[in-house]
Amino acid sequence: MALMGSKELIGLDIGSSAIKLAHVKPVGVEFRVKKFGVFPLPPDAIVDGAIMDHVSVIEGIKTALRELKVKEKEVATSLSGHSVIIKKVVLPTTTPEELEESIQWEVEQYIPFDIKDVKIDFQVIGPLKEDPSKMDVLLVAVKTDLVNDYVSVIKDAGLTPSIVDIDSIAAGNAFELCHPVSDEQVPMVVNVGASFMNINILHSGVPLFTRDVPMGGGMYTSEIQKQLAVSFETAEELKVGKKDAGDRAEKITEIMRTVSNILSTEVQRSYNFFSATYPDRLVTKVYLTGGAAKSAFLKEMLVEKIGVDVELFDPFEGLTLEEGSVDPSMVSGFNTAATVAVGLALRNQEARR
Repeated sequence: MALMGSKELIGLDIGSSAIKLAHVKPVGVEFRVKKFGVFPLPPDAIVDGAIMDHVSVIEGIKTALRELKVKEKEVATSLSGHSVIIKKVVLPTTTPEELEESIQWEVEQYIPFDIKDVKIDFQVIGPLKEDPSKMDVLLVAVKTDLVNDYVSVIKDAGLTPSIVDIDSIAAGNAFELCHPVSDEQVPMVVNVGASFMNINILHSGVPLFTRDVPMGGGMYTSEIQKQLAVSFETAEELKVGKKDAGDRAEKITEIMRTVSNILSTEVQRSYNFFSATYPDRLVTKVYLTGGAAKSAFLKEMLVEKIGVDVELFDPFEGLTLEEGSVDPSMVSGFNTAATVAVGLALRNQEARR
């Protein structure tokens, strides 16, 4: 799952609400965005990270390729959902090569699936300070069926899947390359998508803590839909202020505040767990990103609950847009939503760091 891609790798984020495509290429000392677009998917085309409507997803990818005039074929995509397990485990210290050979047997106890039904990858974080004979390893296990599903729709759309990543890792990768921080800092990157919230705490370029929370911006929509008895489309418009709420404004404010409180409480839980596990590496700042990052009250509630600065992370801030090829209004409208796609598009640049 961690193979290096070609220099013309496309980032393809197949999210539960939309397909986001990004093409980023190094030009001199800068990274230039050559293509970027967001293409909505029908409701329930993807549920809990699983593809339910293959035809709609394939057509969505083809639409993205056609409208953005993409000729490159190799892509990096990513997964999240209940079929993805991300866990930090302690294993006997060994070389990455030896661990590659023994990983199946070493981690079987940590995976709630049959080991024969999953694909496994790992990253060695480093030896334990209190016991160098053991080391921290970030383990990723994904059900093979899920990987095959995503690979299948990408191939059916006429593309070649070169890399299959994890949403939270891709978001962290975008942050590392687009917003470098000093080794003294411990950033917490919170990527709030429609169905999942990916939390990644980094230190010196290494993910110390990673968690997928099965809730996201779709909660705002579903609560508005349910409590106001309106359609999905109307709820979406009311959520982002595209439709005048009229005498329902107070109720919508209450819903937005309630859901933001639920989401920020989940982030607080992760923050508290990390602080207890790594008392010597406390989070210095929270970077909020993803399609639902700008939701009403979310940023303020995170500041209140966690007690550190919270900043919106825009992956395009560290990149240059190619004039004539990228629509600036698309970038400004979907900047935080692009984080995973940009992180995937930058996967082939990791060796340049």
